[in-house]
Amino acid sequence: MVVGGRYRLESILGQGGMAVVWRAEHTETGRIVALKLVRPELAAHDTAREMFVREARVASRVGRSEHIVDVLDAGVDPELGLPFLAMELLEGETLDATLGRSGAPPREIAISLLEQIAEALDQAHAAGVIHRDLKPQNLFVTQGRQGPRIKVLDFGIAKAAETVQQSATQIGTPAYAAPEQLGATWRSIAERNGRAVASQVSPATDVWALGLIAYELFTGAPSGQFWGAETLAELPAKVFLEPLPAATLRAASQSHALPAGFDAWLARCLDLDATRRWPSAGEAVRNLRAEVPQTAAPIAAAPQVAVAPPRAPSVPPRAPSLPPAAHALAWAVERGIHVTEGGDPQTYASWGRYQYVPPIHAVVREGRLRIHDAEILVAEVAIQDELRRAIGEAHMLIALIGCPRVRHHIALRTKKITGIGDGLSRGLKALDSLVSSKPKSTSVLGDAWFEARFEVTAPDQQEANLALPSPARLLLGNSGFTGIVETRPGGAVVALEPARFDRANVERLLDTTARLLACYA
Repeated sequence: MVVGGRYRLESILGQGGMAVVWRAEHTETGRIVALKLVRPELAAHDTAREMFVREARVASRVGRSEHIVDVLDAGVDPELGLPFLAMELLEGETLDATLGRSGAPPREIAISLLEQIAEALDQAHAAGVIHRDLKPQNLFVTQGRQGPRIKVLDFGIAKAAETVQQSATQIGTPAYAAPEQLGATWRSIAERNGRAVASQVSPATDVWALGLIAYELFTGAPSGQFWGAETLAELPAKVFLEPLPAATLRAASQSHALPAGFDAWLARCLDLDATRRWPSAGEAVRNLRAEVPQTAAPIAAAPQVAVAPPRAPSVPPRAPSLPPAAHALAWAVERGIHVTEGGDPQTYASWGRYQYVPPIHAVVREGRLRIHDAEILVAEVAIQDELRRAIGEAHMLIALIGCPRVRHHIALRTKKITGIGDGLSRGLKALDSLVSSKPKSTSVLGDAWFEARFEVTAPDQQEANLALPSPARLLLGNSGFTGIVETRPGGAVVALEPARFDRANVERLLDTTARLLACYA
């Protein structure tokens, strides 16, 4: 069946109370999309039609975002009389399904997902649009090069802020609905108890739901578990009449998974008075990130970015003492590097999925220092590669850099082969590319001189040129640098392989790092 004269239905992807979502192919372009069709039994209802029209208009009003599902097309099939929306087809699953299948993700991934949700909400709120039905079932998790990515779905019941009427507030899933969405009766009850409840929805309505989603992300709790209501009928009483439960008590055995200060943070998200909640989703998540222990991750996050890397731990200016094995590294102490033996590989894994850095098996030695406004963790690590281990090339030197001046995404590595393992690895990748049916882009930057020296990956050419300005390209191209550089908002990775934590390699790595950071205004 072809819908709207251009979308050939292939298979059902999912269905809800109002619509069925199909996998469909555009008959002219061949693009595969998710086609959302109103259920036939509801097609005659004005409400269903209005929601479809509103969803298309909201998408246009909010604008494109990497964390909001793209609405590509909309219309009404003349023969079926069914409204439809064509959306980008996502591969993955809802956050609700992810939590149900795998439980709570590592804390740093949870923070990153919340930052992505907050970015989407802040963009919508800036356009005067409030989601009003934010919940794990409306958040879709996909896997990107740099780790899990979130897409916010279903703005179909969203409202433009200036058109919201009191009668239009009671929409949303009850377990995540803010008090202002639960009706005038409960608002009156709250007022009789001296509590103010807003009469209209606002951006604070989505902040309420965001707080509950954060609780479930950190603890892996089932959807709606926080309130402890056994039926929907008793849920408003829990919200309006009972004291707000402390998150750490409600989480019980999972309380250790919550960041420090989470009780107070969530209490502000869930204040009955919308004016007392966090002023924006972005502000809420930035304050939550500040509560993550410094040992959890080494990269500082830039505010309001799509993928904000973890923060670098605070670095003491000088180590008061050294482990026995570090006495041989007196040069590092003189350089202002706080050296320790060993380390936690999870610290590096928490930075997200690397493009070119291989998985890290163990940390041999690491040092911390500050260069101007950048906090740096430099370490010798053993990588998970049996071939490299067999030929003695399994160690590399890596620097994780937290710096707010780094704002864009790019990944590159030198094309010069630095070891036997590197040559074998690239040979296998070249063979793989011969049998791949996907066309390979030959230029990302549009800079033939630089790309003759480095493999470059970026979301697009504009992002690549912002992430790697001309001074940075000249530096890397002329300095003889052989290694890996990856940047994203708030941080960067610079790596040498194979390499050890010795004076020559550390100085070379830090010199490149300092000069590279100087290229960013």
